[in-house]
Amino acid sequence: MRTIVILSLLIVCSCKSPTSTKTDQSKELKATIERIDAAAFKAKIEELPDEQILDVRTPQEVSSGMIEGSLNINYHDADFAQQLSALDKNKPVMVYCAGGVRSAKAAKILKKEGFKEIYDLKVGYGGWKK
Repeated sequence: MRTIVILSLLIVCSCKSPTSTKTDQSKELKATIERIDAAAFKAKIEELPDEQILDVRTPQEVSSGMIEGSLNINYHDADFAQQLSALDKNKPVMVYCAGGVRSAKAAKILKKEGFKEIYDLKVGYGGWKK
């Protein structure tokens, strides 16, 4: 009987998966949002080989100008989160709006949608132009 109990305990103990591996994997999958100023935003654009630049302003705001190479997806569109599927989740995303509020909210949505590397222009397009 004692042998059966000992063997049962050994089997149960050997079947447990290590928790550290699970923790390490979840750390690797976490997205990062970095709020940066205009100079750092420009440097990131020049540094990153395949970044995606996302302008979340309205079409009226975009008509006054935009950062070269940007894709405009209006934050106020009802299907904003669905439109983000046009972007590659595995490539860095540079996001901006007019003043930094909508882009901060959009960055949180990007993170929730599974994007890994997100840079938010905290001063917005207005700060970029200065």
